[in-house]
Amino acid sequence: MAATKDSVFAHCVARGVIAEQGGVEAATAKYGPRAERLSKWSALKAVAKVTPKASRVATFIVLWALAMRDEKADAFSITEYQRYWNEGERQAYRAQREFRELWPEWETPNELARQIVEHVDARLSKKEAASLPLKLQVVA
Repeated sequence: MAATKDSVFAHCVARGVIAEQGGVEAATAKYGPRAERLSKWSALKAVAKVTPKASRVATFIVLWALAMRDEKADAFSITEYQRYWNEGERQAYRAQREFRELWPEWETPNELARQIVEHVDARLSKKEAASLPLKLQVVA
């Protein structure tokens, strides 16, 4: 896939639709190279189906970035993420598994998180942080 700049959430939705079909080749075979075989109704159904997972993964990526920023770390491990957010081990690994389903080229969101850390203000409120997956853009 060509690298494009879009919101974290938009990348996760697109990757979710592709993953739902079993990969780029399967999605291309079903929808066409430019999704020309996908009607508006079919596109809406495909996006609606993957939106919950895409939202969880986008949130995971942004939370990972916020933790890296606060800890002034260039990279994080799943254990550091879990400790920082005081999250249960099973929940942290579940989030990482879903991340890997949508972003199979990376083990952790460190690469994406570094892009996000560059644009996040230290004085960010909780309300602003909640909207980051929809606003922050990354190249993927």
